[in-house]
Amino acid sequence: MSTGMVIIGAGHAGVRAALAIREAGYDGPVSLVADEGSQLPYERPPLSKWTVDAPDVPVPLIPSSQLEEARIERIDGRVTSINASDKFVLMSDGTTRPYAKLLLATGAAARRLPETLAGQSPILYLRDLADAQRIRQMAAQSSSAAIIGGGFIGLELAASLRGAGLAVQVLEAANALLARAVSADVARIVHQLHVDHGVQFIFDAHTVELSASDGHIRLNSDEHITADMIIAGVGSVPVIELADSAGLEVSDGVIVDSHLRSSNPDIYAAGDCCSFPLYGSDGPATRLESWQAAGDQGAVAGLNMVSDTADTYTSVPWFWSEQYDHVLQVAGLTTPDMTFVQRAYGGTHHVTFGLNPDGSLGYACGIAEGLKVAKDIRFAMKLIEKARAIDKEALADPQIALKTLR
Repeated sequence: MSTGMVIIGAGHAGVRAALAIREAGYDGPVSLVADEGSQLPYERPPLSKWTVDAPDVPVPLIPSSQLEEARIERIDGRVTSINASDKFVLMSDGTTRPYAKLLLATGAAARRLPETLAGQSPILYLRDLADAQRIRQMAAQSSSAAIIGGGFIGLELAASLRGAGLAVQVLEAANALLARAVSADVARIVHQLHVDHGVQFIFDAHTVELSASDGHIRLNSDEHITADMIIAGVGSVPVIELADSAGLEVSDGVIVDSHLRSSNPDIYAAGDCCSFPLYGSDGPATRLESWQAAGDQGAVAGLNMVSDTADTYTSVPWFWSEQYDHVLQVAGLTTPDMTFVQRAYGGTHHVTFGLNPDGSLGYACGIAEGLKVAKDIRFAMKLIEKARAIDKEALADPQIALKTLR
């Protein structure tokens, strides 16, 4: 029986892995299995960021000709189980596909509100193209929206819906926006940007009763909210059911080593569905939801599927978000023992740095109009990689270029 490389999931991680497999010199069959029905792999970041006059079509990850030239087969179908001992996957149509190496790039799914709260109410979520199209279609028929959750997705949707002319309320359970992702200073700027654009916020908002059919929400404060459409952006959960049923080690994601290899040496995982050691084999188990991480992990996994442990994944986490005409970027991850240093350029241009106990840089987040913050975050990533102690005063001084601190 012939075998090949099988990739479950045709998002950013899966496509990058497939191309990396070819670039590494593998000449056998390479298959991408996708169950969304879209004819081409597409970019997910634009799904939450759109304008009224923007076409309601996906942005392709790569041209179709690139997949064809690389002889990568795209299969519209769904894998129902993995037989790890005999090395084949079972498809929903009853057919099987053997593999020499398998990659799980199954991503994550939108976290759903508890059934005891939402029941059968038609709450809107955003994770894929169909979700995005449904939200845009409803927005065209609505005048108001309530968004449960003030994370990146919720805020990006708030900006898009305001651009479409809807009245928008964001209900956030915490007492501030983005508390786990960015500094308080950056979060305040994001908050004010939305307020300036007409978004209303309710903090410490816990939903106790919800009926999307009539647009009704009752909060723990006994405040009542009504809206034409209700969207929940309350996080995500990794899609690990296939891995779990195949006997792979899972926790908050498919557990992999620094080569993106799972507890089964012939099965790899990359992207939102995997839990990997941050910065190398001794790092803490980490799961990222990041466009950059998904692509980089896919490339490393694809190479290692051909060459076993030829490469390791040690990249600095990097995230970005568009908030109206401002761009927010984050590099690294915070830890409880960090000391934070502020670099204020004035107005809405601000960067926060997180220093580890040894004085090295471990984190940076910033926001500014356009791409002004990109340079600082790019140099911050280089400083994080170098892991050397940095002078606090120099970090705080906007007159001192970060590139001089390397």
